[in-house]
Amino acid sequence: MKHLSIQGANWAFSDEGAGKALMLVHGFPLDRRLWSGVAADLKEFRVITVDLPGFGQSTLGKGFTIESLADGLATLVESPKLGPLTLAGLSMGGYIAEAFASKYESSLDRLVLVDTKAEADNPQQKQGRDKMIDMVRTGGSKAVADDMLGKMLSPETIRTSPQLVRELRNLMVAVPPKTIEIALAALRDRADYVSVLQRLKVPVMIIVGKDDVIAPPSLAETMQKAAAGSKLEVIPAAGHLAPLEQPNAVADALRRFMA
Repeated sequence: MKHLSIQGANWAFSDEGAGKALMLVHGFPLDRRLWSGVAADLKEFRVITVDLPGFGQSTLGKGFTIESLADGLATLVESPKLGPLTLAGLSMGGYIAEAFASKYESSLDRLVLVDTKAEADNPQQKQGRDKMIDMVRTGGSKAVADDMLGKMLSPETIRTSPQLVRELRNLMVAVPPKTIEIALAALRDRADYVSVLQRLKVPVMIIVGKDDVIAPPSLAETMQKAAAGSKLEVIPAAGHLAPLEQPNAVADALRRFMA
């Protein structure tokens, strides 16, 4: 595990292997362990997995927005001179990847968006974020984990992989309530990135779990249309966390895309 001081926070990340650089950014409310199975499969690449501020082994600092997290990733990319690299982000990590692409496209070789969307939150979704902020303030991380868990995974995963379900809940409960609160506000207030996808020149791939109910395949198809020439990979037997549920299938998709 390596550490770098960025924006007043201590960012923890792993940097393993050689070859083409691939940075993997986790979603909410998780940490870099989301990508463990994918990273283990991609031995032929230099794989960097990041704990965002306040998640995993990183410290929170003064807080963050989606754009400030993208700026932080740019500092991380520049520090060990990684770029141009392939950047892959899941859900919240996808929003960060889109924000990164809007400002730092010259540091990108390819962009991968996993179980995410390009549109900003609508008023109803913003209200949902505010309700969850109230929930974490009163019930802590456990209340948020209990509320989200059933929507994160495919029915098949829940039925056949009870150990994975337990591990996921433990990941979510481990995130400090203050981090969850700040992340929810950042998600609520993020920009709309549809125009970013429309103007990108780098190759784009969109990966989505077939059973994702949070960012469903229909949204992934809309994103593919926005990003001219992009590829779409639908992962069977996966919900919103395709890299956790089907790591080998996601690794294979990344391998093909980076070849």
